[in-house]
Parts: sequence; structure tokens; C-alpha cells
Amino acid sequence: MPCDQPRDRLGAYLDGELSEADRATVARHIAGCPECAALVAALRETSVMVSGLGREPMPTGLSSRLQQTLARASGEPNPTAVRRAPPPQPAVRGMPPRSTAPRFLQQAAVLLMACLLSSLATWSFVTGADRASLLSRDLLSAHLRSLMQDSPIQVASSDSHTVKPWFAGKVDFSPEVRDLTAEGYPLLGGRLDSIAGRRVGALVYKRRLHLINVFAWGAPDTPDTAPALTVRKGYNLLSWTRNGVTYAAVSDLDAAELGRLPDLL
Repeated sequence: MPCDQPRDRLGAYLDGELSEADRATVARHIAGCPECAALVAALRETSVMVSGLGREPMPTGLSSRLQQTLARASGEPNPTAVRRAPPPQPAVRGMPPRSTAPRFLQQAAVLLMACLLSSLATWSFVTGADRASLLSRDLLSAHLRSLMQDSPIQVASSDSHTVKPWFAGKVDFSPEVRDLTAEGYPLLGGRLDSIAGRRVGALVYKRRLHLINVFAWGAPDTPDTAPALTVRKGYNLLSWTRNGVTYAAVSDLDAAELGRLPDLL
């Protein structure tokens, strides 16, 4: 098989758009062609990179830098800078003009640009709901980790005047801490935890045999929000924002009983 034939189909090969027979043919060629194998590895790495673009805001100037890089790789002029073209060279009779870059680099640039444009086209579909889903996953993971520990508490006390000062200097906000023993939600203590790579506070309450983790982190620019309930893998997650602090209570406790916490805290 000519070397340039499967390269034209590498995108379809990576996306699973080829028939079984064509896919096997391309796979055999890649196994015996170091250049194509390297190109496939680079494209896969790029695909992994762009698949996570929506989780964080696009850095300023990233799109422009990528376009410039791809333009250089494909031998095209920089779209953001006009350069004086060199004087034309006389053509040698009988010899076709040579490309300024190897063919496979041009094809790689085209495929990489296609990946970039595809990522940018789907950028608007990355919504707050997606981030909320990732956040609820991390909250549930932190809750389950605490259940597997010998003790989910770093400061053990039912006294709010002991637990609240313990967080001072450890987090950049001051959470509401109350002993709710009289209401049936005794305070067990608190600890530090990590949610989405960020240090947060965790207040630990109990309702009969149900452990409740109330995670809290600073949100100074977020307006107050009413409690919102979500369910993930059988666990209830209740989140709200008050006075520049976001709270998220996680437990297998009944949703109605868990829903009392925002009013009690």
C-alpha cells in the first residue's frame, strides 16, 4: 500500500469510521510504517488534550498560537504576520516544485487543525451542568473516602466554639458551625478535605446511624442560592450558597431530613 494512502485515512481510522477490513489494512500499514505510527500517536495525544479543553477556560491567545504553529508546520504563511515573500526561483525544467514541508507534516497539520476546530465548535456546549456533574462526583468521592477512614474527623468536638476556630488559617473563609444536637443532628467535628483540587472544610454531623458531610468552600463572588438537591449513585447531595460560602451536604440520609440542614445551620 502506498505510504500516503493510509495517512489520508488516519482521521477516519482513529474515529472508528472505517470498515473492519479497511481498519485492519490501515492497522497493518501503521505497524510497518514508523512515520505513520508516530503520526497516529501524536494525533491520539492531541485528541486527549482537546477532549479536556472544556473543563477550564481557554487561555488567552491559545487559539492564535495554535493556528500559527499549524501554519508553520504546513508551510503556510503566518496568518497574524505578513512577511515579505522571497524572490521566485527559476524552475528547473522537468522537475516539479518541491513542497516546503514533508507531505506527512502537511497532512498532520490538516488533521490537527480539524481536531482544533472540532473542539472549538463544541466549546459552547460545555455548560455549568457539566461542571456540576464533575463537582458532584468529587463530593461523593470525598464522602465515601471519609466513610472508609478510621475516623472522618480531625477535630472532634460538638462545641461550635471549638470547631469553628479550628478552621482559622487553614481555609480562606469562615464556615457556619452549629451544634444541632437538640434538633437531632449532633455535630461530631470537622476536618480538611480536597474537592476538585481545592482545599475545603468539612463539617461532620450525624442523624441516627447516617453520617453527613457538609463540605464548605469560599465563593465570595457567588450570590446566595437556594438549596438544590441532586442524587448520585443513591446518595443525596444538597448544595447552597450563603454569605459568600458554598455548602454541599452529602449523605445517604433521606432527602427530606437532609433538606432541613440549610435552615438549621
